[in-house]
Amino acid sequence: MDVSFELKNVKKIKFRKKQNAIKSRNGIDNLPDAILEHILSYLSTKDAVRTSILSKRWQYLWTSIPKLEFYEEEPDRKTMLMNFVERALALRDSSNIKDFSLSCDVECEIHRINSWISAVVKHKVQVLYLGLANFQESLELTPRLFTCESLKELTLSMFHYLKLPTASVSFPSLKKLILMEVIFPDDNSTQQLFSGCPILEELFIIDCIWNNVKAVYIAPPMLRILHISDANENKDDLNADADGQNESNSCQVKIFGNSLESFSFSGDHLNDFCLLNSSSVVDASIEVFQRDDEDFYVDVQDAHRLYKLLDGLGNVEKLRLQVSSLEVLNYAEELFPLLPVFNNLTSLTLGSELPIEFSRLLTMLRNSPCLDFLELAMGITYHGIFDSILDRMPSCLVTHLKTINIFGLSGDEKEIHAIKILLKIASVLKRISISFDAFDFECSGDIMKLKEISAQILSFPKGSSCSIFFC
Repeated sequence: MDVSFELKNVKKIKFRKKQNAIKSRNGIDNLPDAILEHILSYLSTKDAVRTSILSKRWQYLWTSIPKLEFYEEEPDRKTMLMNFVERALALRDSSNIKDFSLSCDVECEIHRINSWISAVVKHKVQVLYLGLANFQESLELTPRLFTCESLKELTLSMFHYLKLPTASVSFPSLKKLILMEVIFPDDNSTQQLFSGCPILEELFIIDCIWNNVKAVYIAPPMLRILHISDANENKDDLNADADGQNESNSCQVKIFGNSLESFSFSGDHLNDFCLLNSSSVVDASIEVFQRDDEDFYVDVQDAHRLYKLLDGLGNVEKLRLQVSSLEVLNYAEELFPLLPVFNNLTSLTLGSELPIEFSRLLTMLRNSPCLDFLELAMGITYHGIFDSILDRMPSCLVTHLKTINIFGLSGDEKEIHAIKILLKIASVLKRISISFDAFDFECSGDIMKLKEISAQILSFPKGSSCSIFFC
């Protein structure tokens, strides 16, 4: 074959590819600015800025993108990040910034950061995320942030006191507020923050410090979703002059949930959270941890605090409850008969690190007369006498309960006995799904035992014509 002919073909192919690339780019270049800016919004801010080298048409397109994100990935590149943010905001055109995210170590740069916040407020930011850490000076965010009229969603994540301006806090458009590891400074300013969000719909308070606050109420009239995490883990390690959270400085938080639909709580119950006027809540999740505390008074107090939470959820339709929460109630057993009857509850999920004891399950079932769906996250076990169950049979087992899902069975005899009882007494059951912890059987090399247990369960007498499935 002629070598020169082959070289000509290769050149032609390269030329065609180049021409096609030019045509393709020209095709994109002919699109309106609005479409190109929309395309750029799917790129990271860094990559969007890089498109400025493509052509003169692209040189300043990135200065109009509605979303800007800046994250400090490596400490030794902090100066580079700071200069990048500075340049991006300096070259910004007059268009609005819809979404702005900043995550970095503050050190001694709070004045620069406040100037950036002021800039995005001026550009009528709607969604703002501030993840700030490593403070070497007192942090006081610009007052302009707390009177931003355009802001619809705000996330503050910082290991520091949240110092609020002496003037009023006003977020007239804010619908979603996320506070992470924030130290609330005092009663008045904390109340000012929650009261300054008149149309707030979603509130997430995650591992914040309340020890400077004695009492506060949360009552946005349009609040639909509230999540509170109150875990004690790492709170003593905060990079601030905050004392550890304990009983002497716990806070009472009253929640007026006139429009509340979804409520979730997870933590050690360091503070006293109380739901009031919360009949609208239909979906709830409660996970209260047992504290490693030898003070009986503290244990009893936690039980009463949990009782108050559950008492405010009487109309809930879907409930996820950690079994550890029921164990907390054991410290004040006189509260069990006082638990509300969940007349509207149709779906109950009980989570646990160990199989739930049958008596604990019955406690909830007796107070859930209309329960239709039951899920046990880590199996079930039984230590009692079957006749004792018949004395106070939960009504849902014979009138409503149609579906049961059981996960994490190990094949223990007491687990299998508990399933036998459930199959016998659940007279309207349509489906029961059983999932074994296959890892246990595989490690012991006893897969045949798993098949034998499955066959044994299939042979149990049933109080209904339910189908049994093994997952």
